[in-house]
Amino acid sequence: MESIRLLKANVQDAEAIHKLTIKSFKHYSERILKDGELEALSETLVDVLNDIKEKYVIKCLMDEKLVGSVRFAVLDDNIAYLTRFGIDPDIQSLGLGSLLLEKAQQECINLGVKAITLYTASKMTSSVAFYLKHGYYIHSITRDKGYIRAFLVNELVPMDEMYDYESIVK
Repeated sequence: MESIRLLKANVQDAEAIHKLTIKSFKHYSERILKDGELEALSETLVDVLNDIKEKYVIKCLMDEKLVGSVRFAVLDDNIAYLTRFGIDPDIQSLGLGSLLLEKAQQECINLGVKAITLYTASKMTSSVAFYLKHGYYIHSITRDKGYIRAFLVNELVPMDEMYDYESIVK
């Protein structure tokens, strides 16, 4: 029987989170045909350490092994920006991503966040569908990273449809 734990990451987790991020985003990059061009793939261990110190980083452990993580920052106007959401590609489709995303959402609610935002490659239809299933909607798209990215929003409180989330996230 597998035990699943979702916990706040600490600096001792940085190396494992870094390796997981590279593994999961390499898989992501291959699927959108952007070999090595994603920012996540050039992230350093120092970047991960800084995120653990400055943002909210949640880890997912299965039988005490790190299998997923997500990071978010609470920005102006209590808007959260979720980044580096990754589950080990070898064990995807077990529901761990849903658990991790729900944990991040609960943390955001506890912090008084109004909406959670994120970008994902629009070509990754499985990722887009995953977020739609969890209450996100496509707010806009951008081509600023050399591929089409969907900007998704999950409103935790009712918001104006024309609210300019992008200006807060940039």
